[in-house]
Amino acid sequence: MDNNINQFRTNFTKTFHNSVIPALKPFEAERIKARNKANLLSCIFATIAVIVMLVLLLSDRQSEVFISSACKVLFFGTILSCAIIVGVRRFIQKGFEFQIKEKIMPIALSAFGDFKWTMNEIISKYELKDSKIISHFENMDVDDNFIGSYKNIPINISEMHLYYKTKDSKGRTQTHTAFRGVAIKLEIPKHFKSHTIIKPKVLVNSGPYEEVKLEDTEFSKKFHVRSQDQVEARYLITTAFMERFKNIQHAFEAKTISCSFKDNTLLLTIPVKKDLFSLGDLNKPVTDTQQYEIFLKELISIFELIEELKLYQNTGL
Repeated sequence: MDNNINQFRTNFTKTFHNSVIPALKPFEAERIKARNKANLLSCIFATIAVIVMLVLLLSDRQSEVFISSACKVLFFGTILSCAIIVGVRRFIQKGFEFQIKEKIMPIALSAFGDFKWTMNEIISKYELKDSKIISHFENMDVDDNFIGSYKNIPINISEMHLYYKTKDSKGRTQTHTAFRGVAIKLEIPKHFKSHTIIKPKVLVNSGPYEEVKLEDTEFSKKFHVRSQDQVEARYLITTAFMERFKNIQHAFEAKTISCSFKDNTLLLTIPVKKDLFSLGDLNKPVTDTQQYEIFLKELISIFELIEELKLYQNTGL
């Protein structure tokens, strides 16, 4: 295992310095231009918002509730200005980021073997619902997606938002988030005889299947384990697996994690609020290595789980 993973680290360092940095350098001038544009537009739109609010306020200056109105205008004007600034910067950031990803992702991912980047759906809604580790949802939006393999184990990594919509008493549409984060799908040459799931503990211990009692009390305090087969579940969820499972959670800097073993698929879902796999920060040089190093750490945590479970061995369970 160590030689394989160390080789990925070596490949990453070599590829980044020899290929990625030279390809990134021409984007530095574009980054500065995009940053300045974002700053200018943010100031313009925020100023317009403040002027509009002041006009509304001054039109009511003879009112006895002038002071109260002024406080409200100041409060809502500040919120509106901040929202405009964030929205404008995000819009420009996303446009610049897409330019970089189209050019850089194929080069950067060559360090990880056959990994490819796409913005197309690679894990279906049916698979997510069938796993029973995601609460009710009807809609799915995806952002960055990665397809590749490690020791001939296909790996799909998808950044997604799962949600459903309702209407309130006034007919207004409301969006409810069921999951926002990253899903990891591993297709393996083994067949799980039953369905086993691991979910974070909540106030109510509910879910399908019978609960599996584990000897590791610390793990049991944090997670519910349920399965159609107690024996297979205990065979899968060893002390070493629990450690690798938590390593993936830490690698993605997530508060919790869930997973499903079914048929020939291991599916993990990791709720993360931050924008994953983000490149081209307008306030950082384009050659900043931090985000690439984070992605390397996240990938290696998945490789370690594959090694720990020997998922590449077609030996059965």
